[in-house]
Amino acid sequence: MSGANGLLDWDDLRHVLSIHRHGTLARAGASLRMDPTTVGRRLAALEQRAGVRLFERSPEGWTATAAGLDLVRRAQCVEDEVLAAERELSGANERLSGTVRITATEMLATRFILPHLWRFHDRYPDLTLDLICSNRPLDLARREADIALRLTRPKQPSVVARRLAEIELALYASPAYLARKGAPPEPDRSLRGHEVILFGASRAFLTENEWMEARLDGGRIALRADSVTAIYAATAGGLGIGLLPRAVADGDPTVQRLSTRSSPEPRVIWQMVHRDLHKAPRVRAVLDFLSELLQPPAPSRTAKTRGASRPSS
Repeated sequence: MSGANGLLDWDDLRHVLSIHRHGTLARAGASLRMDPTTVGRRLAALEQRAGVRLFERSPEGWTATAAGLDLVRRAQCVEDEVLAAERELSGANERLSGTVRITATEMLATRFILPHLWRFHDRYPDLTLDLICSNRPLDLARREADIALRLTRPKQPSVVARRLAEIELALYASPAYLARKGAPPEPDRSLRGHEVILFGASRAFLTENEWMEARLDGGRIALRADSVTAIYAATAGGLGIGLLPRAVADGDPTVQRLSTRSSPEPRVIWQMVHRDLHKAPRVRAVLDFLSELLQPPAPSRTAKTRGASRPSS
């Protein structure tokens, strides 16, 4: 599609798609890693060659014209084919080298994965991991990431998903906070007289917030945060009582678990990879390592036998 005498090439289509998706030259330039002025010049040159306006500019941003929308639809089809070809080539690469891009929530990355990455590096010294800490769902089909770890079940038909583990949550406070304020006598029923840390008021944290709010009983909300990492830091810092993942907090001396008979429904860690990539050796190496880290070990036959032979009391 490119050529010295051609009207369009793939770069032109990339610019059109980015302007359409992001609405401004500044955001389009950031996504393309280009100066916004260069993006504007490329668009102007394309419109001049085509003899038609593709975008209208307004205070709200850049909006595609009818001709622009037609080109966007065709450009999306071309992009799908280019990305499919890239995935197939990448999936056919048998070498255990190169870069694998992972996206995960900040808590999963900082508390569950990063402390153990030295083992991965020792095992695969020629593989580089590109880690994106974000709650934003990245598009695996568009190669925004190769592997995603998320706390919601994926729905995309082109994704191979695996349920890795459950994250159990419990109430915690720092030793300094408990020395200052004392522990609630019945934290399962009431947090009256205490400072409480809640998740951000969004649908993503509805289950956790409803569980906490049912136990507030006049307790004061000291902080709301949409980041589990922020809640962990605030709890460890002595601000108040918060819900933290047991797999991490139970071994952390900066926080102390409060005894309760119930807990919120556990979160599920889902591992996702595009079906074109899940058998690529370099991607497979990362998937297997993540499974080692996050999947609970299966009970041994010896443990089962001992449990079965123990006399009842």
